[in-house]
Amino acid sequence: MALVSQILAASYPAVVAAARKPQNQWAESGFLRELERQGGIKKIDMGPTIEEPLDYRRNPNAGFLATDLQGTSLTKTEILTTASFTPGQLSVEMLWSKADEAQNSGETQKVALVKQIIENGLDTHDDLIEEALFATSTSGFNGLLGLFPDSGQGTVGGIDASAEAWNRHYVTTYSSTGSDVQAKLTKAFNQAAKSTGGAMPTLLVSDGDSQAIYEGSLQAQHRFVDSKEADAGFKSIAFKTGKYVFSKNANTRIYGFNPKHTSLKVSKAAYRQKGETQEIQNAHGFVCKIYTMLQFTTGNKSRAFVLTQV
Repeated sequence: MALVSQILAASYPAVVAAARKPQNQWAESGFLRELERQGGIKKIDMGPTIEEPLDYRRNPNAGFLATDLQGTSLTKTEILTTASFTPGQLSVEMLWSKADEAQNSGETQKVALVKQIIENGLDTHDDLIEEALFATSTSGFNGLLGLFPDSGQGTVGGIDASAEAWNRHYVTTYSSTGSDVQAKLTKAFNQAAKSTGGAMPTLLVSDGDSQAIYEGSLQAQHRFVDSKEADAGFKSIAFKTGKYVFSKNANTRIYGFNPKHTSLKVSKAAYRQKGETQEIQNAHGFVCKIYTMLQFTTGNKSRAFVLTQV
């Protein structure tokens, strides 16, 4: 069956007019919402680059004294560096004609067409971000694979982890049968946390099938984050202190990180910014754009992990 035209889908004859919102068939940004809930979407003043200052090692001049008159070092203390990221840009263009407005008004209006185009534009904006977070590369925007490659190394923020071992994240594999997924996640989590009570991962994400493998390995009492969510029917799944969510855009990699250290930086001045509606030259129509400057960055790469499926 051919799809009904946009204007026909938006307008009815007056005798059957009913104001209701169309059902969304494609957008779902659950991972992005959880990232935001945990403070992982941060509005900042953007410049040419986004800087992540790093305290990357303990003071190399420190140590126990062998004698009470042992000489101390006069070497300048070097303990800071910076990871630097170039911002990416996202645009959503929305166009409609004067005829659309004329045919979608008054009693013939089933849904507000222009309003729905804008709502669709915002959903598109968020869906594109979530999709890009799991992509290899998206026009200069970093995804999870860019920050945390399968090698555990990579050059992230200008720092080459092959040369700087302190900037490597933990990587391992897990079986598609789920036989070892809990043991592998436990080791990965502990490697990223570095110590009990440390800056532990609080968010895990993969595709739905991989989450199902993990959930299938659990006993019922392990399937919730807190008692309120347990009372609601185990709608949330956790691993230790991390909430485990899935995304339609993800794959079989299981990522774990803390949004305090790994976050989506967006411009205070240009996040989901809707421009002016302008009339199209030489045509009876209008255009409006949504614009965002953003980048996914990390200031603590070594406190994340990646599990790949075998």
